Amino acid sequence: MDRTDTVVAIIDDHETGRDAVAALSAEEFPAQLLHGEQGKAALGPDQEEGASALVARLAIAFGDEVRIMDRLEAALERGAAVVSVDVTSDDAARVATILQEHDGHDMWRLGEWSFNRIGSQGSGEG
Repeated sequence: MDRTDTVVAIIDDHETGRDAVAALSAEEFPAQLLHGEQGKAALGPDQEEGASALVARLAIAFGDEVRIMDRLEAALERGAAVVSVDVTSDDAARVATILQEHDGHDMWRLGEWSFNRIGSQGSGEG
């Protein structure tokens, strides 16, 4: 199955993030859990794959979508987790549902040259 997009979500509790990755893996969605210093390094500008690379391409193409990256980095700074899932366009809604069931918020579906905010929950920041 070709994976063409990446869905990213913030989950405030690291253990809940682990549970989300396990639930996604059980449905054969390849998910990555970013947390702490390693998570911040994975979002670094020198990455060639994953959410970081997609956001960088979007920032170049559209200008201000780098705010998505800022929000992800801020979440990692405060101890939250970021879950990144490679999906087909058809799978994005199912992945968003699984992430929401695990308290995921601030979700985006990132394509090669587009982004869409997905899910029904807003920011977990108060």
